[in-house]
Amino acid sequence: MIWACPVCVDPLTLVERTLRCANNHCFDLAKEGYSNLLLANQKNSKQPGDSKIMLRARRDFLQAGFYQPLANQIVELIRPYVSAHSQFLDCGCGEGYYSEQVYKALQPSISGIDIARDGVRLAAKRFKTLTLNSQSPANFAVASSFHLPLPSHQLDAVLQVFAPVSEPELLRVLKPRGVYCDVSPGPKHFTQLKQKLYRQARDHEAPAIAPGFTLLAEERICFDIELNNNRDLQNLLMMTPLYWKGSIEAKAELMAMDAFTLTIDFVLRLYRPAGTGAVDDEL
Repeated sequence: MIWACPVCVDPLTLVERTLRCANNHCFDLAKEGYSNLLLANQKNSKQPGDSKIMLRARRDFLQAGFYQPLANQIVELIRPYVSAHSQFLDCGCGEGYYSEQVYKALQPSISGIDIARDGVRLAAKRFKTLTLNSQSPANFAVASSFHLPLPSHQLDAVLQVFAPVSEPELLRVLKPRGVYCDVSPGPKHFTQLKQKLYRQARDHEAPAIAPGFTLLAEERICFDIELNNNRDLQNLLMMTPLYWKGSIEAKAELMAMDAFTLTIDFVLRLYRPAGTGAVDDEL
């Protein structure tokens, strides 16, 4: 197992269905195959993270293929740095869509963490359906991205899609020449949706360059999607924080629509820990 004990940071070993460290801290494995490594003092609420409704809506929306161009772009951006020999972490994995896309394309050893238990459960169940040579293709855990239950300098790559991260924690767990792929909203992301919900729709501002990292590449992907049935539109609205914001009347109107055109806009940045030398595309 790749996990480290969240209490004492010693390595965790799987004994039957229990993760155990040398100091006898124990964490049971759920039937779906994930572990809960989120300590009580690391929670910001009783049920932290995205709700079950949001996660299921996102799962159904992503499975319909609307964000496939983004998944393809992520794979191509990290391809020179990730192989079957790599340790890969999906930080804020949610229901596991991007973990699966990376695994199918590049075959690394996948780990995923999310603070939402329901998201980790869905991700673990998703990976149980994948074919692998008698081994589990992934390790998933309920955990905070600000307290990663991982040993230092063990990861070859980390992916973050619209999730909060701690740059100091990423620097701690990445190998010196590991890479960090950050996906954030582009300026025009969800423009038409925001125009419906708000009196004044503002463009997204680009995030600052991640401190402690060197920027290797930056790409933008922007395209329109056509939502041609009410269910896809409902899933889109329910999977985002916008569902809880904006005009109630506008949301009711949107939820009743059968067609909607929406601009999808992403900025992808690929980083490496600063001070680790020139770019090297060889694995």
